[in-house]
Amino acid sequence: MRDSLLPKGARVAQALAVCSLAAAAAACGPTVMDPPHCTFEEADYAEGEEFGPADGCVRWVCEDGESVALFDDRTSVEGDLDLPSQEDVNAQQCLSHVGGSLTISGTAADLTPLSSLAHVGGQLDIVASDAQTLHGLEALAEVAGHLTIAGNQQLTALAFQPRMSVFGDVTIQDNDALVTLAGAEFIGECTTCATDSGAVGGLAAPAQGSAEGSAANVPRDAVGPSEGEDAEPQGGTFYGKIIIADNDALANVSALGNLRYAWDDVRFRNNASLRNLYALSLEVVQGDLEIRDHASMSSFDAETVALEITVWGVRTICGNADGVACP
Repeated sequence: MRDSLLPKGARVAQALAVCSLAAAAAACGPTVMDPPHCTFEEADYAEGEEFGPADGCVRWVCEDGESVALFDDRTSVEGDLDLPSQEDVNAQQCLSHVGGSLTISGTAADLTPLSSLAHVGGQLDIVASDAQTLHGLEALAEVAGHLTIAGNQQLTALAFQPRMSVFGDVTIQDNDALVTLAGAEFIGECTTCATDSGAVGGLAAPAQGSAEGSAANVPRDAVGPSEGEDAEPQGGTFYGKIIIADNDALANVSALGNLRYAWDDVRFRNNASLRNLYALSLEVVQGDLEIRDHASMSSFDAETVALEITVWGVRTICGNADGVACP
């Protein structure tokens, strides 16, 4: 045979080359592809499997890796919506969108029928209600106006998702059974904020021309920092006012621990059980900073936190335990 005429070393090299070609062919040849699948709420679903949220308002089936709706019973209200009773809340079982403002009040106690709610186009007011928790609002992704949680005497727990976007002020006031702000982490979640409500991941800045988008409220990063300005610090950012006041049992504000930069006022007032604010990581407050009238917080503890924060507006520290009375 012709191979026998080759020197022994050449025959060995030829054999190795043949083996290498065979290995390459095996490596580059046809492979078994993973079958297409669908993903929902971090779970994978195989071809033909049905899935959907626990509320049963919408159901999909996985077809060729795409989610195809079998039915969708979610509803929308284009204007304002007032839910002053539990019966009114129950009637909105598959509500997903409110175009105007939403008010929850009165005998509304169980908010789980609102578990499909994803968007409120105006402000959200949860005021003087019988709610003990806000469980049921975990799917809420965006509030285009102010968020007010006030006068809910039985409220013990908030429950918003950390990446919920709020484009107005946040007021948490006069909820005397509320011990912790857990469930309000969205206030400091934004780390790379965009300038429109379509952004994913954190609070976005109000668009110019919107109700909350006046020149005073449009963040500087919407047009870039002015010459000589420092870039905002790393960490969470919030664009509206933050008011935490008159919550008698509030003792834990660590949910705000990621907040570094506040573009407007930050006010802590008359939270009787709040001993200190050392859980905060605030570096800059572009508006006013107020820490006042806390019966359990020493003036030293209040001032120690305040002095670590750069405040562009008025700094008010008064009326705290053993401190100077407020004028």
